[in-house]
Amino acid sequence: MLPPTLKWFVSGFIFVLVYCSSLNCADAAVFRDRASFNAASQNLNTIDFNATPNVPDGLGFLEIDGVFFINANGVPSIVTGQNGNKLLRAPTVTEFTRLTIFLPPGTTAVGCDQLNTPMIVAISTGESVTMDQSDTSTFVGFVSDQPIQSLIISFDFPEPTPDVLIDNLSFGQRRAGNEPPAPQLLVTNTGRAAALDSVVTTSEPFRVTASHLLSADGRTRITLFITGVLLEAADLPFVIVQAEDAQQRVFGLPCEATGRVRNLSWLSQVTCRLPDALVAAGTVNVSVTVRGMVSNKAPLLIE
Repeated sequence: MLPPTLKWFVSGFIFVLVYCSSLNCADAAVFRDRASFNAASQNLNTIDFNATPNVPDGLGFLEIDGVFFINANGVPSIVTGQNGNKLLRAPTVTEFTRLTIFLPPGTTAVGCDQLNTPMIVAISTGESVTMDQSDTSTFVGFVSDQPIQSLIISFDFPEPTPDVLIDNLSFGQRRAGNEPPAPQLLVTNTGRAAALDSVVTTSEPFRVTASHLLSADGRTRITLFITGVLLEAADLPFVIVQAEDAQQRVFGLPCEATGRVRNLSWLSQVTCRLPDALVAAGTVNVSVTVRGMVSNKAPLLIE
C-alpha cells in the first residue's frame, strides 16, 4: 500500500487535476431520497465526518479522504449534531454562503444531507436544487454521464444567510445497467500516467533494470493508480496492464498486486513489473483492463 508519507503527493496532483479542469455541460439526474440515489450509483464511498480531517496550515482548506472542502469564510470545521453525529459546518459570511467541495477524478455520482435551509445545492455540470423550509427531505443527490468535478452549496439572499451543515457525503460512479464499472487511469496535470516505483516511490522516467538492490530479480515494479473500480487483493487475476510503443506494438506488464490506496478509500492501485522487452522503449501508452473493461491510455517514459 502507498506509504502515509506519499498521501499528500497523490492528493496534491488530484487536487490540481480537479481544480484546473474545465467545466462540462451535461444532463444529470437529481435525487431527493438516498435510496433511489444509491440504486442509480455504484462504488459509493461515504464520508461521515468521524475521521480526523487534514487542515494544512495557511492553505485555507480542509481535506478528508482526498476530498477538498473550501469555504468562502474560513476553513470548515467538524461539529457535533443534536443526535451526537459528526457534521461538517461551513460558516456564512453573513451576506452570502458558499462551500465548494472538490471531488475525486472520475466521480459521476454525488449526494449528501444538507441540514440548513434555504440553500442551493449545485454541481459543476450545471444542475442545481433549491432547498427551502418546506422541504421534507434533507438529501440531495446527482448522477451524471459526465464527470462531476465539484459540489457547490451556496445562498446569497435574504441576509443573513445560514451556515452550510452537511452529513454523509457520498460519491462514486453512475450505474450503467448491468455493465461492470470501467477503470480510469489516474493522470497528472500534464496528462501523463500517475505512476511510482513501487519500492523507492520515485516517478518517471523508469528503467527496466531496478536502480536499487531491493528486488530479487533486479527488475523494476511500478504502481499505477485507478479510479472507477474498487480493487482488493483477490481481484489480481482479473487485471491486465498493457503498454503500447510508438510502433503500436503491445506489451503485457505482469501484474503482481492489486488493492486500495491507504487513506484514499476511492483510489485503487495496481503494481506491475516492467518486462525486458521494454528496455529503452521511450514513451509508451499504458492502460489497465479490469474484468474486460479497458481504461483510458496515458503516456509513460521508459529509458
